[in-house]
Amino acid sequence: MRRPLVMLMLLASLIWSAAPVRPYALQFTDSSGRAQIKWPTHTITLAFSSSLSAPPSNIKSGSDVIGALRRALASWSEAADIEFVETTSKEQSISAAGTSGDGISLISIAATPENIAPFVGAASEMSGRTRVFYNRSGNITEADIVLNPYQQFSTDGTPGTYDLEATFTHELGHLLGLEHSSAVGATMQPRQGRNGIYSLPAITPRTLSQDDLAGVRAIYGMRPEEARARGSVTGTITNHAGSPVFGASVWAEEAATGRLAASSITLSNGNYQLENLSPGKYYLKVEALDGPVLVAEIASQRGAYAGLATANSGSFRTEELGELNVTAERTVRRNAQLSEKPAQLNPALIGFNGQLSTIAVPLTPGRIHTIYLGGDGLNLKQLAEGAVTISSPFLNVNPSSITQQQFGANLSVISFDVAVSENTPAGDYSVRVQSATGEVAYVVGGLTVDGANVNP
Repeated sequence: MRRPLVMLMLLASLIWSAAPVRPYALQFTDSSGRAQIKWPTHTITLAFSSSLSAPPSNIKSGSDVIGALRRALASWSEAADIEFVETTSKEQSISAAGTSGDGISLISIAATPENIAPFVGAASEMSGRTRVFYNRSGNITEADIVLNPYQQFSTDGTPGTYDLEATFTHELGHLLGLEHSSAVGATMQPRQGRNGIYSLPAITPRTLSQDDLAGVRAIYGMRPEEARARGSVTGTITNHAGSPVFGASVWAEEAATGRLAASSITLSNGNYQLENLSPGKYYLKVEALDGPVLVAEIASQRGAYAGLATANSGSFRTEELGELNVTAERTVRRNAQLSEKPAQLNPALIGFNGQLSTIAVPLTPGRIHTIYLGGDGLNLKQLAEGAVTISSPFLNVNPSSITQQQFGANLSVISFDVAVSENTPAGDYSVRVQSATGEVAYVVGGLTVDGANVNP
């Protein structure tokens, strides 16, 4: 499931919507986090509804629906030790909620009553939904995907439409057992931009991020020909009083490149785990889910994150937990107790081409981009000198370019120039902001370099 995004235009009142999709966070049957939701085998049979071969009018004529789906399937099967078996079915409708399903894992785009039902009310802007059926052990018995019959789709970047391949790639992540991600640049982040956001095709979610890769490999492992020893990081996040923090975003960045390696969201007991990390040095950080990704976009109706939206863990200041060394086949433990000081700095929006949204900005190696940040506390008088940085040797912020922008009285906005090296590794990078008092905050994975789909 992906939700719409809100995009603000510079010096204008236009509102654009993008649809939600949940960090690499895994799905569990309940809040204990003991029974993980996943397929019991590494071979998964999916039924292509006949509707895929006769697309309805909401899919642009000439769009290669089946080709987009097969490419999305290949992205996941090449990333982990899984194999998809394709079958065809005359069935048009996904299995109804509240049932045990029909045993057919159907992918459909038909506008039937059962397929329309998941998109009523607030869900009407969502691009797709995935309905997963599982037993008490967490073994998936069926998973169905349906696209929103009320929304427009294409495969050629037509402005105002959702990209078919990006939508399928995200929904397949849910089908495999992944929740939404708090990493803005991840395919599994909760929001999907329509084509035309930032005046560009919205196709970067076609490519899995490091966060997505870490998540699916944590469930199914790497492909045998690529398998190598990995390590993990685990720990508990508590508040200043020692109580567990439910719904904190924890992420690790590669020390050498600054790329986001993996992220996780703490369970109700405050525990988190980052798995499938290559041996090496990382920087670990934690912050509240207060934008761009919000608590409500992670909370499930059931499972480990049920009740997260009403848990009221509250906002807290971002904490930098220092460097750690991950070694093969070992687990590093890093706990953290948060400060009781309230957060006053919160960059909740990021943008490009004079626009702000909750969608990652695609960067082109060898170019200089002007990036926008919007949120609380982003007043130059309240920020440290050289307040904006990116912890990567490949992305250099020009401190003299940091400028106050005018987006209206109720939103603080700054812009800055970032030079992107020709040799920047593909991946997602976080933007760090520091106040004059020393408080820090991040847009986690807010900048993305995609070797396959860079903007012209």
